Amino acid sequence: MPTMDSLPSAEQFSTIEMHPRNIVASLLAIVISFSYLRSVTKKTGLERFPGPWYAPYTALHLRWLFARGTIHEYVEKMHKQYGDVIRLGPRQLWISDKGAMKQILLTIDLPKVTMYAEISRDRKSPGLFGEIRPVPHRNLKKFLSPAFTVSSVDKLDTFFKACTSILLSNYYTEVDKAIAQDAKSNPNGDFETDLMRDLHCLALDIMGESSFGKGFGQIDKIFDPSKLLSGRDKRWSKIPDAIFNGQAKRYGLVFVKRFLRRMGYEWEVDWPKEMTSAICELVDERAAAQGGHENKKRIDVLQHMLDEGARPDTGERMSNQDIIDQMSELLLAGSETTSGTMACLFVELARTPAALEKLLASLPVLGPNDPILDSKTVRTDPQYRYLEACLKENLRMNPIASELGRRTTDQGHNINGNEIPPYTIVSASYRALHRDERYWPQAERFWPERWLEGEEREDAPEPDLDAYFPFSNGRHNCIGQNFAYAEMRTVSANLLSRFALEEAGYQQIQLRQFITMQFHDGKWRVVLKPRWKDAAKA
Repeated sequence: MPTMDSLPSAEQFSTIEMHPRNIVASLLAIVISFSYLRSVTKKTGLERFPGPWYAPYTALHLRWLFARGTIHEYVEKMHKQYGDVIRLGPRQLWISDKGAMKQILLTIDLPKVTMYAEISRDRKSPGLFGEIRPVPHRNLKKFLSPAFTVSSVDKLDTFFKACTSILLSNYYTEVDKAIAQDAKSNPNGDFETDLMRDLHCLALDIMGESSFGKGFGQIDKIFDPSKLLSGRDKRWSKIPDAIFNGQAKRYGLVFVKRFLRRMGYEWEVDWPKEMTSAICELVDERAAAQGGHENKKRIDVLQHMLDEGARPDTGERMSNQDIIDQMSELLLAGSETTSGTMACLFVELARTPAALEKLLASLPVLGPNDPILDSKTVRTDPQYRYLEACLKENLRMNPIASELGRRTTDQGHNINGNEIPPYTIVSASYRALHRDERYWPQAERFWPERWLEGEEREDAPEPDLDAYFPFSNGRHNCIGQNFAYAEMRTVSANLLSRFALEEAGYQQIQLRQFITMQFHDGKWRVVLKPRWKDAAKA
């Protein structure tokens, strides 16, 4: 046991070199101690809800998991262990009961948590995703909704088809290369590609063409990086990487922004420079061309904002910065949703051979000279009903987002018999609900027959639509769901009508949850097999 004489003096202590890890550990210990003392001295009203032992004391683990994009894995594990309504932090509940979910999203319609506003550049002027104030959110959604109706999205089919055609043209070239390299052992021209990368590039170009009137030049470069846009367009072509690489940063900095605000310092985290400068340039070009005879107005979201855009909180005309903020958020959410969800669809099909075989048999066999299918045809033609069932089943297993954070107000609420105190974060666990055996028998099975009718359903259980929220629900539901469905229909129908696929060896896929679900490393390799070659032999 050390004596007083053996302890360092103040002078000696000042010369001791503190290792950075020791400093971090010390600060962490102080924070945990403070959280513990606060938890035992201040009751929150959540004491009766089950959860891990440390939940009442700290939310540091939740912040860490949010910043890493792995919160969904932890939440699903906790639901399996503790039930439908669980406590994971001092004031944090997660709910996966379908009755409670309906109340959260529709009946009571709890407001969104403030974190969504923090993801925006300026929390006082966020986009639709980040807008948590009721009146501005209603105004902004009313303004944007006409651009995302079924009829409006149908008018964008030209852009969907054009971008899909470019991707397929690249694939046809790869088929010819494969045959030329080894016609004897590979007469059909099977080839390998990174399908996750391809779908991400395709979704970005579709979003660029349909919302900005200008693609990002991503599809052309997937097999030949030298085809990157040059000159002024080079900056525009860098936007996708800026989006993908910037998501983790934005989520991780949410908590830093909050901490600094408590210290009296406001810090805005701007969108990536490559993104804002390119959009700003396009906005200036459009604005300068207004009224000129050479200006042929496009019907897209950007032009809608330039013509009629007003701030949802003040009613004042949107500035260039306002438009950049809105379009940046729209671009981020619009491209990430569909690419990740489409990739999950192809993974489920590749790993469920019976469903893939049945789907391919239901689709026409098309080749390089056949026209591109449009989303309206896929939506309305009975021939594509099994593809529609596959899309719905994929959205059950892999919803656009794993959860949505809501919060109680200063009054608190009774949610499905549970008294939730004021100022409590109540997160809706979509993914856990969609994989709950009580509502979805054999929940981990990709079973498209659930969504068919009559004898075509075979022995599959009927879908429980009260336990199905792929695009959320209520006034905070995803405004782009018609757009997402149209894109998924166009891409999947055209790709699978021309190519069969198989996974290029089993690959471990880890999903990350930021704004939407995405593959952690953005990669998934498959072998594509031209269907028209086999049809010609038959």
